[in-house]
Amino acid sequence: QVRAGSLQELIYKQGQAGVQKATVTVVFNNKDKKASPVGYEAYDEITVCRQVAIGGRNKYLINGHVAQQNKVQNLFHSVQLNIHNPHFLIMQGRITK
Repeated sequence: QVRAGSLQELIYKQGQAGVQKATVTVVFNNKDKKASPVGYEAYDEITVCRQVAIGGRNKYLINGHVAQQNKVQNLFHSVQLNIHNPHFLIMQGRITK
């Protein structure tokens, strides 16, 4: 279960220390072009980024370009990553368990 009660709590000191956003980026190796998602064959890496900003704004990026959440989900589905699997997201402190 996520420790934060809201997305705002993910931002360091909820913005009081001058930090305005929290960002996480996952980088996928895409060198095997036979297994590459359609439309991403030209990239050796695919980056998926999510930013949460003060005020509740969310932004998703794929390879540095703004993307809708459903486009990110479709990308994951296209390579058989099931976002509804309870083990899809590994929480902090549980990576070694």
